[in-house]
Amino acid sequence: MKLLIVEDEQDQIQLYTDLIESHNKNSNVQITAFPIDNLEDAKRALLSSEYDAAIVDLRLSSTTIELEGLELIEEIIDKLRFPLFVVSGSIAQIDKEENFLFKKRSRDGDFRVVLSEITEIYNTGITHILGRKGKIDEYLNKIFWDHLSASMDIWINDQSRTPEQKQKILERYILLHVQEYLELTTESDFENYHPAEIYITPPIKTKLFTGDILLENDSQKRYIVLTPSCDLAHEGKTENVLLVEIEDKEKGQISKLKAIINNGTSKGVKNNASEKLKNLIKNNIPKYHFLPQYKGISAGLIDFQVLKSVNKNDIINQFTRLTSVNNSFTKDIVARFSFYYSRQGSPDFIIEEVYESLIK
Repeated sequence: MKLLIVEDEQDQIQLYTDLIESHNKNSNVQITAFPIDNLEDAKRALLSSEYDAAIVDLRLSSTTIELEGLELIEEIIDKLRFPLFVVSGSIAQIDKEENFLFKKRSRDGDFRVVLSEITEIYNTGITHILGRKGKIDEYLNKIFWDHLSASMDIWINDQSRTPEQKQKILERYILLHVQEYLELTTESDFENYHPAEIYITPPIKTKLFTGDILLENDSQKRYIVLTPSCDLAHEGKTENVLLVEIEDKEKGQISKLKAIINNGTSKGVKNNASEKLKNLIKNNIPKYHFLPQYKGISAGLIDFQVLKSVNKNDIINQFTRLTSVNNSFTKDIVARFSFYYSRQGSPDFIIEEVYESLIK
């Protein structure tokens, strides 16, 4: 891990480097420190090198009361993609709130804790993905040279669209190719998904959209929006929004099956309940579609039989948007919903009669 340290006091830099040396003796993650003691050299370093994290002091000169480190912090947050730890005696003067990738720590604290936190973030691989020479950049290079280089004439020769429209199309085109690369393993098999990939939290789209999960304020029931996006996007195209209820895991089918699995009277009964629960999770039961748990989002079953139509203008006052389902998963939900209601069925035969006629 490449760790940028911007600190003007040599004693403090020595303390950091000593603790990093000690850390490296007991960790699988080996940290290489890049100490810099002034603002200008630090700004130049950011232009020419890539880092996995940075530790920045706010006061970088004993001759001024200015918090020079703020300029560097703004530069990193605006233009770069790696975790940033502000370690200073003046952290109270920073208004920005902490999150998992931006943290404020007192100079008097235990620096070993900071190293541990930075290492935990590094072990997620986030900087290998989004860093200057990370996996996303690798894919973008491949898309530029292997895909776009052979098809740019489509956009060059398109006289019907403005440059801004062509840019928007190209952005979507590129992201679709990135998605294609990300869905495959190195052996070109499909990767398994993590529940976090299903939800967009908080929702990015500012307006109501297909796949939005809503909480009804009065009943505290959750619903998913299945009205087509094209209807929602255009004023006057629809007055009502189709909602389908999401049965919470603590109620209904999942709750009943969990009770049987945990308290069933026989092994056979427990096994049957376990198999049915697995079929619900695998979406093998047409009436339902399973949504997994993720952070504050409880697991549940979309019940295609429990529908609700709400006036579009009432949604704002009666419901709270919780999250959005990723577009790829939304398409699958809509397809399964459509399939469920398109089933026509057929008259039953007398099975034994047909069976006998076949084996004669």
